[in-house]
Amino acid sequence: MQKMVCLGDSLTEGADVEKGFRWTSLAANALGLEVINCGIGGDTTQGMLARFYPEVVVRKPAFVVILGGTNDLWWGTPVNTILANIFSIVCQARYHDVTPMVGLPLPIDLLSVEQQGYAPPPDGYAQFPARLDELGARLVSAASDSEVPVIDFNRDFRLVSGAVDRGLFLDDGLHPNRAGHAKMAAALILRVRRVFHF
Repeated sequence: MQKMVCLGDSLTEGADVEKGFRWTSLAANALGLEVINCGIGGDTTQGMLARFYPEVVVRKPAFVVILGGTNDLWWGTPVNTILANIFSIVCQARYHDVTPMVGLPLPIDLLSVEQQGYAPPPDGYAQFPARLDELGARLVSAASDSEVPVIDFNRDFRLVSGAVDRGLFLDDGLHPNRAGHAKMAAALILRVRRVFHF
């Protein structure tokens, strides 16, 4: 059975959602792949880059899904640095004969996030959605230049109006609930089937 490793932060780990309902588990069932969840809550793309060899290369998967950047932005990391980390992972994946895919981070439900009492990002809460949008746009552009498939996890978390669909998030406004994980799984399944003809 072919393997897929999903490398990321809490959006991959599946914060507060039972294992069987996480997007990684749902995708594994649908695609007939062994999907290994290597998400660590709170991790940054620098941490993901450091973990890449022991957690991905050693397992010899056919594919790796790279989903990160939200925590980097929360700590004020420049978008260029985030891109450098993610595409270093892409380069290393290809060197080790692993096919990389880049996921777009989710939007956030700003109203719910502000009510949690988290320490705000350096630029404040109000600027954070725009920074996430910038990261997503830059990831799409860089992935296109590098001919890397993109998984648009972001799109299905928005209503037709463009507003964030609050019904897909846990109360914290940052992490997807079961319905959100189902949307993420559907996005991955669709992309893999279209690109790799599963």
